[in-house]
Amino acid sequence: MSSADTEIRKIARVLGVPPERFGYLRDVPEADLRRLRDQVTTTLFDAHLDVLERMAGASKLLPNPLLAKLAEKVFGPLLAARIAGLVDIGKGVDIAKRLPPAFLADVAAELDPRRAAGIIAGLPEPVVVKVADELARREDWITIARFVDTLPESAIVASLDVIPDHGLPQVAEMLDDPARVAYIVDLLPGHRADTLPDDLAG
Repeated sequence: MSSADTEIRKIARVLGVPPERFGYLRDVPEADLRRLRDQVTTTLFDAHLDVLERMAGASKLLPNPLLAKLAEKVFGPLLAARIAGLVDIGKGVDIAKRLPPAFLADVAAELDPRRAAGIIAGLPEPVVVKVADELARREDWITIARFVDTLPESAIVASLDVIPDHGLPQVAEMLDDPARVAYIVDLLPGHRADTLPDDLAG
């Protein structure tokens, strides 16, 4: 897969449409496609920001167990992902700990990790591993790759244990920063690092 195809897949994921719809973008430079993805993400997350900020502010008045139920049963993963970056970090971590891994995986697929970096970094390692396991079961390599820049190293190491060998090249290919591929390789035992193609493993 070319770098342009990889970026097109990421753009399609953000917009929730099939990558085939953007085949006409294959000749666009990778840097421009990445800039487009960043702009689309910003536009989507900043839409109705005033309403989301009011909802995040109102959440301070409600107990965390109730907010966890509301997030799962009423808000849904998309709205939960939009609000995640606006709530207090400690509150966000406590709410996330109360949610099922499958729902957190749904939220992760909709989330811009840069906007909720504090919450992601504060999640207990067992929670992170359960979500990684669910995402790997779904073969959602794009979402897994997006969290490499945000998670602590120990959580990444633990999560790599639940990603099958055939998924490692897929995750490596989806990383935004090629230098992070070498970082991941260094965290893998030798026999697993060997599963990565030479052009990815460097």
